[in-house]
Amino acid sequence: MTYLETEDLLEYMQERFIDENSQGDPKIIDDLEQTQISIVKTYIGTRYNVNLIFNEINPIANEVLKSIIARFLIYRLVKRNSARKVPTDVKEDYDEALADLKDISIGKTKLDGLPLPSDENGNTIESTSLWGNNTNKNFYI
Repeated sequence: MTYLETEDLLEYMQERFIDENSQGDPKIIDDLEQTQISIVKTYIGTRYNVNLIFNEINPIANEVLKSIIARFLIYRLVKRNSARKVPTDVKEDYDEALADLKDISIGKTKLDGLPLPSDENGNTIESTSLWGNNTNKNFYI
């Protein structure tokens, strides 16, 4: 793994279940981690310099991002086994992580200590946009 440590996964699932779902093959976990990192990069790429954060040689650790990626990875790892349903608590963790990631992507939650994106001259670009939703599902005025 490049961004996560084994301990990050053990916060959400016992090692025995991780080994069972990955069939003892660390490449499965590595591949899933890279996929989940790509998803996180897509969401937060306009707000943070994801190339520096997820640098393979010297990544910038952030506990919030580690938690989100770990919960995504555990969900995908369990979901790989088509013969087993995903436990409710794993699905709830996944949904919570997705909600957290969306809050970060729209600027509702800010992550301290992470580099902001910069232009070709090295000047910091800070996104000031905030997404909003005025949907009225009940059709009331």
